[in-house]
Amino acid sequence: MPVKVDWSWLVILALVFFSLATGLFPSAYPALSTLTCFLMAAAATLLFFASVLVHELSHTLRSLREGVPVRDITLWLFGGVSRAEEPLPGPGAEFRVVIAGPLASAALAVVFLAVAAAGHALGLSDAWTGVPDYLARINGLLLVFNIVPALPLDGGRLLHALIWHRTGDTATATIYAAWAGRAFAVVLVTLGVASLFGAYGYGGIWFVLIGWFLWQAVRQEEGEARTARALAGLRVKDVMTPAAVTVDVGSTIEEFGDLIVRTPSYPAYPVLDQGRFVGLLLLRRAGVVPMEERRSVRVGDVMLTGEDVPVVHEDDEVTTAARTLGREPGRAIVLSDGAGREVVGLVSTSDLSRAVATPPRGRARPRAHRAGDGTS
Repeated sequence: MPVKVDWSWLVILALVFFSLATGLFPSAYPALSTLTCFLMAAAATLLFFASVLVHELSHTLRSLREGVPVRDITLWLFGGVSRAEEPLPGPGAEFRVVIAGPLASAALAVVFLAVAAAGHALGLSDAWTGVPDYLARINGLLLVFNIVPALPLDGGRLLHALIWHRTGDTATATIYAAWAGRAFAVVLVTLGVASLFGAYGYGGIWFVLIGWFLWQAVRQEEGEARTARALAGLRVKDVMTPAAVTVDVGSTIEEFGDLIVRTPSYPAYPVLDQGRFVGLLLLRRAGVVPMEERRSVRVGDVMLTGEDVPVVHEDDEVTTAARTLGREPGRAIVLSDGAGREVVGLVSTSDLSRAVATPPRGRARPRAHRAGDGTS
Protein backbone atom coordinates (compact mmCIF):
# COMPACT_ATOMS: atom_id res chain seq x y z
CA MET A 1 0.00 0.00 0.00
CA PRO A 2 1.80 3.15 -1.19
CA VAL A 3 1.91 6.39 0.79
CA LYS A 4 1.71 9.43 -1.48
CA VAL A 5 2.72 12.95 -0.52
CA ASP A 6 0.83 15.90 -2.00
CA TRP A 7 2.73 19.14 -2.62
CA SER A 8 0.61 20.91 0.00
CA TRP A 9 1.93 18.55 2.67
CA LEU A 10 5.53 19.40 1.78
CA VAL A 11 4.66 23.07 2.15
CA ILE A 12 3.16 22.39 5.58
CA LEU A 13 6.25 20.49 6.71
CA ALA A 14 8.52 23.31 5.55
CA LEU A 15 6.38 25.89 7.35
CA VAL A 16 6.31 23.78 10.52
CA PHE A 17 10.09 23.40 10.47
CA PHE A 18 10.86 27.08 9.95
CA SER A 19 8.22 28.29 12.40
CA LEU A 20 9.66 26.00 15.07
CA ALA A 21 13.31 26.72 14.26
CA THR A 22 12.99 30.49 14.03
CA GLY A 23 9.92 31.21 16.12
CA LEU A 24 8.52 28.88 18.75
CA PHE A 25 11.63 27.18 20.09
CA PRO A 26 13.89 30.29 20.23
CA SER A 27 11.17 32.30 21.97
CA ALA A 28 10.20 29.50 24.37
CA TYR A 29 13.78 28.51 25.16
CA PRO A 30 15.97 31.62 24.72
CA ALA A 31 18.94 29.99 26.46
CA LEU A 32 19.29 27.39 23.70
CA SER A 33 21.61 27.97 20.75
CA THR A 34 20.36 28.48 17.20
CA LEU A 35 21.80 25.12 16.16
CA THR A 36 20.00 23.36 19.00
CA CYS A 37 16.70 25.00 18.02
CA PHE A 38 17.17 23.90 14.42
CA LEU A 39 17.94 20.32 15.49
CA MET A 40 14.89 20.32 17.75
CA ALA A 41 12.77 21.67 14.90
CA ALA A 42 14.01 18.93 12.57
CA ALA A 43 13.20 16.22 15.11
CA ALA A 44 9.79 17.71 15.89
CA THR A 45 8.92 18.02 12.20
CA LEU A 46 9.83 14.41 11.47
CA LEU A 47 7.88 13.17 14.48
CA PHE A 48 4.94 15.36 13.47
CA PHE A 49 5.05 13.67 10.05
CA ALA A 50 5.16 10.28 11.79
CA SER A 51 2.22 11.25 14.02
CA VAL A 52 0.03 12.08 11.03
CA LEU A 53 1.08 8.84 9.34
CA VAL A 54 0.17 6.85 12.47
CA HIS A 55 -3.22 8.58 12.45
CA GLU A 56 -3.85 7.50 8.86
CA LEU A 57 -2.49 4.00 9.37
CA SER A 58 -4.95 3.62 12.24
CA HIS A 59 -7.79 4.28 9.79
CA THR A 60 -6.23 1.82 7.37
CA LEU A 61 -5.75 -1.00 9.86
CA ARG A 62 -9.31 -0.65 11.10
CA SER A 63 -10.56 -0.66 7.50
CA LEU A 64 -8.67 -3.89 6.84
CA ARG A 65 -10.28 -5.41 9.93
CA GLU A 66 -13.65 -4.44 8.48
CA GLY A 67 -12.74 -6.36 5.32
CA VAL A 68 -12.20 -3.32 3.11
CA PRO A 69 -8.69 -3.03 1.61
CA VAL A 70 -7.09 0.40 1.25
CA ARG A 71 -5.59 1.35 -2.10
CA ASP A 72 -3.25 4.10 -0.87
CA ILE A 73 -2.72 6.92 1.61
CA THR A 74 -2.18 10.52 0.51
CA LEU A 75 -0.74 13.08 2.90
CA TRP A 76 -1.94 16.60 2.16
CA LEU A 77 -2.77 19.94 3.75
CA PHE A 78 -5.16 18.58 6.40
CA GLY A 79 -3.19 15.49 7.29
CA GLY A 80 -4.05 12.50 5.17
CA VAL A 81 -6.65 10.64 3.16
CA SER A 82 -6.95 6.85 2.99
CA ARG A 83 -8.49 5.71 -0.30
CA ALA A 84 -10.40 2.44 0.05
CA GLU A 85 -10.89 -0.07 -2.75
CA GLU A 86 -14.63 -0.15 -2.08
CA PRO A 87 -17.18 1.58 0.16
CA LEU A 88 -17.47 0.54 3.78
CA PRO A 89 -20.37 -1.89 4.27
CA GLY A 90 -22.36 0.20 6.72
CA PRO A 91 -22.46 3.12 9.16
CA GLY A 92 -21.14 1.02 12.02
CA ALA A 93 -18.06 0.05 10.05
CA GLU A 94 -17.55 3.65 8.97
CA PHE A 95 -17.79 4.87 12.57
CA ARG A 96 -15.20 2.33 13.73
CA VAL A 97 -12.81 3.13 10.89
CA VAL A 98 -13.10 6.90 11.37
CA ILE A 99 -12.82 6.94 15.16
CA ALA A 100 -9.57 4.97 14.98
CA GLY A 101 -7.71 8.07 13.76
CA PRO A 102 -8.68 10.46 16.58
CA LEU A 103 -8.07 7.71 19.12
CA ALA A 104 -4.56 7.29 17.73
CA SER A 105 -3.95 11.05 17.97
CA ALA A 106 -5.20 11.04 21.56
CA ALA A 107 -2.89 8.15 22.41
CA LEU A 108 0.08 9.93 20.82
CA ALA A 109 -0.69 13.11 22.77
CA VAL A 110 -0.74 11.13 26.02
CA VAL A 111 2.49 9.30 25.15
CA PHE A 112 4.38 12.49 24.29
CA LEU A 113 2.98 14.21 27.38
CA ALA A 114 4.23 11.33 29.52
CA VAL A 115 7.66 11.48 27.88
CA ALA A 116 7.88 15.23 28.49
CA ALA A 117 6.76 14.82 32.11
CA ALA A 118 9.34 12.09 32.66
CA GLY A 119 12.03 14.33 31.19
CA HIS A 120 11.08 17.19 33.49
CA ALA A 121 11.05 14.82 36.48
CA LEU A 122 14.54 13.60 35.60
CA GLY A 123 15.79 17.16 35.29
CA LEU A 124 16.60 16.95 31.59
CA SER A 125 17.27 20.19 29.74
CA ASP A 126 14.76 21.99 27.53
CA ALA A 127 16.60 20.63 24.50
CA TRP A 128 15.28 17.18 25.43
CA THR A 129 11.84 18.03 26.80
CA GLY A 130 10.87 20.76 24.32
CA VAL A 131 10.18 18.38 21.44
CA PRO A 132 7.82 15.98 23.30
CA ASP A 133 6.13 19.02 24.89
CA TYR A 134 5.42 20.40 21.44
CA LEU A 135 4.30 17.04 20.03
CA ALA A 136 1.89 16.48 22.92
CA ARG A 137 0.30 19.87 22.25
CA ILE A 138 0.19 19.57 18.47
CA ASN A 139 -1.37 16.09 18.59
CA GLY A 140 -3.93 17.42 21.05
CA LEU A 141 -4.72 20.34 18.74
CA LEU A 142 -5.00 18.02 15.75
CA LEU A 143 -7.37 15.84 17.73
CA VAL A 144 -9.61 18.79 18.61
CA PHE A 145 -9.57 20.14 15.05
CA ASN A 146 -10.20 16.73 13.52
CA ILE A 147 -13.28 15.92 15.58
CA VAL A 148 -15.13 19.08 14.55
CA PRO A 149 -18.32 17.63 12.98
CA ALA A 150 -17.68 18.98 9.49
CA LEU A 151 -16.64 17.20 6.32
CA PRO A 152 -13.98 16.33 5.26
CA LEU A 153 -12.64 16.12 8.82
CA ASP A 154 -12.95 12.95 10.88
CA GLY A 155 -15.67 14.58 12.94
CA GLY A 156 -17.64 15.18 9.76
CA ARG A 157 -17.27 11.52 8.84
CA LEU A 158 -18.48 10.50 12.28
CA LEU A 159 -21.48 12.78 11.73
CA HIS A 160 -21.94 11.12 8.33
CA ALA A 161 -21.95 7.67 9.94
CA LEU A 162 -24.56 8.75 12.51
CA ILE A 163 -26.85 10.29 9.87
CA TRP A 164 -26.36 7.26 7.63
CA HIS A 165 -27.40 5.04 10.55
CA ARG A 166 -30.45 7.23 11.16
CA THR A 167 -31.60 7.63 7.53
CA GLY A 168 -30.24 4.48 5.92
CA ASP A 169 -28.98 6.56 2.98
CA THR A 170 -25.29 7.36 2.62
CA ALA A 171 -25.88 10.05 -0.03
CA THR A 172 -28.29 11.93 2.24
CA ALA A 173 -25.79 11.63 5.08
CA THR A 174 -23.05 13.11 2.91
CA ILE A 175 -25.22 16.05 1.88
CA TYR A 176 -26.14 16.89 5.49
CA ALA A 177 -22.55 16.49 6.68
CA ALA A 178 -21.45 18.68 3.78
CA TRP A 179 -23.69 21.49 5.03
CA ALA A 180 -21.87 21.31 8.36
CA GLY A 181 -18.56 21.38 6.49
CA ARG A 182 -19.59 24.46 4.55
CA ALA A 183 -20.70 26.21 7.74
CA PHE A 184 -17.36 25.47 9.41
CA ALA A 185 -15.49 26.71 6.34
CA VAL A 186 -17.45 29.97 6.42
CA VAL A 187 -16.68 30.39 10.13
CA LEU A 188 -12.96 29.90 9.49
CA VAL A 189 -12.90 32.37 6.60
CA THR A 190 -14.86 34.92 8.63
CA LEU A 191 -12.48 34.56 11.57
CA GLY A 192 -9.53 34.87 9.21
CA VAL A 193 -10.81 38.05 7.60
CA ALA A 194 -11.61 39.53 11.01
CA SER A 195 -8.14 38.59 12.26
CA LEU A 196 -6.49 40.41 9.37
CA PHE A 197 -7.82 43.65 10.85
CA GLY A 198 -7.20 42.65 14.46
CA ALA A 199 -4.32 41.73 16.71
CA TYR A 200 -3.58 38.49 14.89
CA GLY A 201 -2.72 40.36 11.69
CA TYR A 202 -1.53 38.36 8.73
CA GLY A 203 -1.87 35.14 10.71
CA GLY A 204 -5.54 35.30 9.75
CA ILE A 205 -4.55 34.25 6.24
CA TRP A 206 -4.15 30.72 7.59
CA PHE A 207 -7.81 30.62 8.63
CA VAL A 208 -8.85 31.89 5.21
CA LEU A 209 -6.75 29.29 3.38
CA ILE A 210 -7.93 26.42 5.57
CA GLY A 211 -11.54 27.52 5.16
CA TRP A 212 -11.13 27.73 1.39
CA PHE A 213 -9.56 24.27 1.16
CA LEU A 214 -12.33 22.83 3.33
CA TRP A 215 -14.98 24.42 1.12
CA GLN A 216 -13.44 22.90 -2.00
CA ALA A 217 -13.13 19.45 -0.44
CA VAL A 218 -16.72 19.55 0.80
CA ARG A 219 -17.95 20.66 -2.60
CA GLN A 220 -16.27 17.68 -4.25
CA GLU A 221 -17.66 15.16 -1.76
CA GLU A 222 -21.16 16.56 -2.01
CA GLY A 223 -20.96 16.44 -5.80
CA GLU A 224 -19.93 12.79 -5.68
CA ALA A 225 -22.83 12.03 -3.33
CA ARG A 226 -25.35 13.72 -5.61
CA THR A 227 -23.90 11.84 -8.56
CA ALA A 228 -24.24 8.53 -6.70
CA ARG A 229 -27.85 9.38 -5.89
CA ALA A 230 -28.59 10.21 -9.54
CA LEU A 231 -27.03 6.93 -10.67
CA ALA A 232 -28.73 4.77 -8.04
CA GLY A 233 -30.57 1.83 -9.56
CA LEU A 234 -28.94 2.16 -12.98
CA ARG A 235 -26.95 -0.68 -14.51
CA VAL A 236 -23.92 -0.31 -16.73
CA LYS A 237 -25.97 -1.42 -19.74
CA ASP A 238 -28.27 1.58 -19.17
CA VAL A 239 -25.51 4.14 -19.66
CA MET A 240 -22.81 2.51 -21.77
CA THR A 241 -21.94 3.27 -25.37
CA PRO A 242 -22.69 0.05 -27.28
CA ALA A 243 -19.68 -1.53 -28.95
CA ALA A 244 -20.94 -0.93 -32.46
CA VAL A 245 -17.46 -1.38 -33.94
CA THR A 246 -14.86 -3.91 -32.88
CA VAL A 247 -11.44 -4.52 -34.39
CA ASP A 248 -9.58 -7.76 -35.01
CA VAL A 249 -6.16 -7.92 -33.36
CA GLY A 250 -4.56 -9.00 -36.65
CA SER A 251 -5.97 -6.17 -38.75
CA THR A 252 -3.56 -3.60 -40.13
CA ILE A 253 -3.92 0.05 -39.28
CA GLU A 254 -4.82 0.63 -42.94
CA GLU A 255 -7.72 -1.84 -42.65
CA PHE A 256 -8.78 -0.14 -39.46
CA GLY A 257 -8.74 3.21 -41.26
CA ASP A 258 -10.95 1.81 -44.02
CA LEU A 259 -13.39 0.58 -41.40
CA ILE A 260 -13.82 3.84 -39.53
CA VAL A 261 -14.45 5.69 -42.79
CA ARG A 262 -17.52 3.47 -43.31
CA THR A 263 -18.79 3.43 -39.72
CA PRO A 264 -19.47 5.88 -36.89
CA SER A 265 -16.30 7.23 -35.31
CA TYR A 266 -15.44 6.52 -31.67
CA PRO A 267 -12.46 7.53 -29.54
CA ALA A 268 -11.70 3.88 -28.71
CA TYR A 269 -12.41 0.44 -30.17
CA PRO A 270 -12.47 -2.96 -28.45
CA VAL A 271 -9.94 -5.38 -29.94
CA LEU A 272 -10.86 -9.05 -30.33
CA ASP A 273 -8.89 -12.19 -31.04
CA GLN A 274 -11.21 -14.92 -32.32
CA GLY A 275 -14.08 -13.22 -30.54
CA ARG A 276 -12.21 -12.84 -27.25
CA PHE A 277 -11.45 -9.39 -25.83
CA VAL A 278 -7.69 -8.75 -25.79
CA GLY A 279 -7.27 -4.98 -25.76
CA LEU A 280 -8.44 -1.49 -26.63
CA LEU A 281 -7.32 0.57 -29.63
CA LEU A 282 -7.36 4.31 -29.03
CA LEU A 283 -8.05 6.32 -32.17
CA ARG A 284 -5.25 8.74 -31.32
CA ARG A 285 -2.77 5.85 -31.10
CA ALA A 286 -3.72 4.61 -34.54
CA GLY A 287 -3.53 8.15 -35.88
CA VAL A 288 0.15 8.61 -35.04
CA VAL A 289 1.25 5.60 -37.11
CA PRO A 290 3.06 6.99 -40.21
CA MET A 291 1.17 6.58 -43.48
CA GLU A 292 3.91 4.47 -45.05
CA GLU A 293 3.74 1.97 -42.17
CA ARG A 294 -0.01 1.51 -41.93
CA ARG A 295 0.00 -1.55 -44.21
CA SER A 296 2.46 -3.39 -41.99
CA VAL A 297 1.66 -2.18 -38.46
CA ARG A 298 -1.12 -4.21 -36.91
CA VAL A 299 -3.72 -3.29 -34.35
CA GLY A 300 -2.08 -5.56 -31.80
CA ASP A 301 1.13 -3.53 -32.07
CA VAL A 302 -0.40 -0.27 -30.87
CA MET A 303 -3.38 -1.26 -28.73
CA LEU A 304 -3.65 -1.12 -24.97
CA THR A 305 -3.50 -4.70 -23.74
CA GLY A 306 -6.41 -6.18 -21.84
CA GLU A 307 -4.47 -5.99 -18.57
CA ASP A 308 -4.28 -2.21 -18.94
CA VAL A 309 -8.00 -1.71 -19.56
CA PRO A 310 -10.52 -1.81 -16.68
CA VAL A 311 -13.41 -4.21 -17.20
CA VAL A 312 -16.97 -4.09 -15.88
CA HIS A 313 -20.04 -6.16 -16.67
CA GLU A 314 -23.28 -5.01 -18.22
CA ASP A 315 -25.39 -5.89 -15.17
CA ASP A 316 -23.02 -4.22 -12.69
CA GLU A 317 -24.40 -1.20 -10.89
CA VAL A 318 -23.27 2.07 -12.41
CA THR A 319 -21.72 3.04 -9.09
CA THR A 320 -19.36 0.07 -9.52
CA ALA A 321 -18.26 1.44 -12.88
CA ALA A 322 -17.85 4.89 -11.32
CA ARG A 323 -15.50 3.48 -8.69
CA THR A 324 -13.57 1.57 -11.36
CA LEU A 325 -13.15 4.69 -13.48
CA GLY A 326 -12.21 6.65 -10.37
CA ARG A 327 -9.27 4.31 -9.84
CA GLU A 328 -8.34 4.10 -13.53
CA PRO A 329 -9.61 7.21 -15.33
CA GLY A 330 -10.63 6.93 -18.96
CA ARG A 331 -13.02 4.25 -20.16
CA ALA A 332 -13.83 0.67 -19.25
CA ILE A 333 -14.75 -2.29 -21.42
CA VAL A 334 -18.20 -3.72 -20.77
CA LEU A 335 -18.54 -7.49 -21.01
CA SER A 336 -21.82 -9.38 -21.19
CA ASP A 337 -22.84 -11.58 -18.29
CA GLY A 338 -23.65 -14.46 -20.62
CA ALA A 339 -21.54 -17.54 -21.12
CA GLY A 340 -19.65 -15.95 -24.03
CA ARG A 341 -18.48 -12.92 -22.06
CA GLU A 342 -18.58 -10.93 -25.29
CA VAL A 343 -17.77 -7.23 -25.51
CA VAL A 344 -21.05 -5.33 -25.58
CA GLY A 345 -19.93 -1.76 -24.98
CA LEU A 346 -17.69 0.87 -23.49
CA VAL A 347 -18.41 3.08 -20.50
CA SER A 348 -16.58 6.32 -19.80
CA THR A 349 -16.76 9.24 -17.41
CA SER A 350 -18.65 11.10 -20.15
CA ASP A 351 -21.32 8.39 -20.16
CA LEU A 352 -21.67 8.76 -16.40
CA SER A 353 -21.99 12.54 -16.71
CA ARG A 354 -24.77 12.15 -19.27
CA ALA A 355 -26.50 9.64 -17.02
CA VAL A 356 -26.50 12.10 -14.13
CA ALA A 357 -28.23 14.69 -16.33
CA THR A 358 -30.68 12.36 -18.10
CA PRO A 359 -30.39 8.69 -17.14
CA PRO A 360 -30.74 6.71 -20.38
CA ARG A 361 -32.69 3.48 -20.42
CA GLY A 362 -33.19 0.86 -23.04
CA ARG A 363 -30.85 2.20 -25.70
CA ALA A 364 -31.14 0.61 -29.08
CA ARG A 365 -27.87 -1.00 -30.03
CA PRO A 366 -26.59 -0.45 -33.57
CA ARG A 367 -25.49 -3.38 -35.70
CA ALA A 368 -21.91 -4.44 -34.96
CA HIS A 369 -19.01 -4.01 -37.37
CA ARG A 370 -15.61 -5.64 -37.17
CA ALA A 371 -12.42 -4.88 -39.03
CA GLY A 372 -10.67 -7.82 -40.61
CA ASP A 373 -13.52 -10.36 -40.66
CA GLY A 374 -15.49 -9.13 -43.67
CA THR A 375 -18.50 -8.08 -41.59
CA SER A 376 -20.15 -4.79 -42.53
